[in-house]
Order: sequence, then C-alpha cells, then structure tokens
Amino acid sequence: MSANKSSKPTLYTAIYNAVCGMVTGKLIRKSACAWEHARISMVFDYIFFYTLMLLPITAALVFLQDIPNLIITTSFLLAFLFCGWLMYSGAPYTMVGIMAALSTLLIPMACSFMNDMDLSPIYAIPWLMACMLGYFILPLRASLSIMAVLFAYLGVVAWMKLENFRVGFPPTYSALDRYIATPFLMLGYLLIILRVWGVYFRNIFRLEREQTLQKQQEFSALVNQNLIKQFLLVKGLSRSGKIDFMEGNTDLIDARFSEIEKQCESAIQYLDQQPEA
Repeated sequence: MSANKSSKPTLYTAIYNAVCGMVTGKLIRKSACAWEHARISMVFDYIFFYTLMLLPITAALVFLQDIPNLIITTSFLLAFLFCGWLMYSGAPYTMVGIMAALSTLLIPMACSFMNDMDLSPIYAIPWLMACMLGYFILPLRASLSIMAVLFAYLGVVAWMKLENFRVGFPPTYSALDRYIATPFLMLGYLLIILRVWGVYFRNIFRLEREQTLQKQQEFSALVNQNLIKQFLLVKGLSRSGKIDFMEGNTDLIDARFSEIEKQCESAIQYLDQQPEA
C-alpha cells in the first residue's frame, strides 16, 4: 500500500509533466532520436525553471514599485515566454536555445553596463549559464561565437575601467540592494544549473543504458536464431546418419559426422562472440 502511495506523482510533478508535454510535444514527435529528445528537454527545463525563478522576483518588484528593475525582469520574463511559445509551435530547439542563451547573455550585459559596468556574480553566473546552454545545444562555431561576445564585452569593460571612463546612466539598484538580492539570486541560479544539467546528464546515462540493453537483446536474439539453425542442421544430419548406418553407407556416415562437428564448432563461435559496444 505504501509503495502505491509513493509512486503517485506529486502536484509539482503533474504540473511539470503537463506543461512539458504541451510545450515540447510537437518537437518530440518530429524527432525520432533519443539524444535529440534529451536536448529538447534540457532547453525546456532551462526556460521553465528560469521563468519560475523570475515570477516571484517580478511580484516582489511590483510590490516594491522598483520600476527600473521591474522593466529588466519583465523583459527577461517575456523573452522566456516567447521561447516557450516557439517550442510549442514546433520551432527547432536549436533556434529556441540560441534565443534563450542570447537573452541570458545580452539583457544582464546591458544591465551590467548601466550599473557602472558591474561584473559581480549577479551577472557572471547568467553569462556562464548562457555559454553552457549554447555549448550543449549548438554547433561548436556558434557556441564559440556566444563566448566571443562575452569576451569582447569583458575586454571593453576592462579597457574602460583602466581608462577611468564613467557611464552616465543612473544605476538601477543601490549597493545595499545588490548585497541583499545577490544571495537569493545565486541560490536560484544554482538550483537552475543543478536541475537543468543534472537531469540532462541523467537522461544521457539512461539513454546509454537503454541502448546497451537494446544491443544486448538484439545480440541475444541473433545468437538464439543462429543456434536454432545449427541445432536443426545437427538434428537433420544425425537422422540422416542413422539412416545411412542402417543402410550400411559408412562413407556417408563419416561425412555426416564431419558436418556435425563443423556445425558444433560454428555454434561455439556464436556463443563466444560479444555484442559490439
């Protein structure tokens, strides 16, 4: 009884599965490759959990009437909702992933520039997440392009800092606000990283196990099929040898025994074979 209770999905799991099935359904049906399914799920998880993190932040900013940060957070939220809509409409997951990665890269980059080119973890972690997302879903050249954009921005900031250039934009938050918000944002970012890429690698390991099991099953079926053929041949040869013995055809009996020995050696070779990794 307790086993049945523990196997029941929780409300959170039911909501997640329903949303995931609705958003990624068209993409999953289009692709027959299990590896593509894992990447599609990774892009969805990134969008879904980032959006979940932004919702309470948006509500808090509305309550505090923090208009500048509310505009930034709302831009983030709308970008991810648009990415989710693209997945729902069946757009390629690579295109959705590049849009999500660029949103995570460029919006914090603009916010960092307006806040006196701040390079603290509150911006560095989203940039790292954008590069990771691009690396896992895009070709190497495209993912390197995302990293190049980040490297160019950091180079420009370093040059401006060394030359004592000042940005004329009013800061969107005070130092006290940053110190208060940073721990909570870091916790949210870390949870997203653990969920998105932890589940992705778990799916990869599961797919590898399933493929290995499938290969073993196919190999076992092939061995059984070949052994059945060998045993049928041996059975037929033994019956023919018995008839030849009763009729006194000793020359044919030797030929039968030689063929039986050959078939037995062939069967042993099938048993000694190993499935390809």
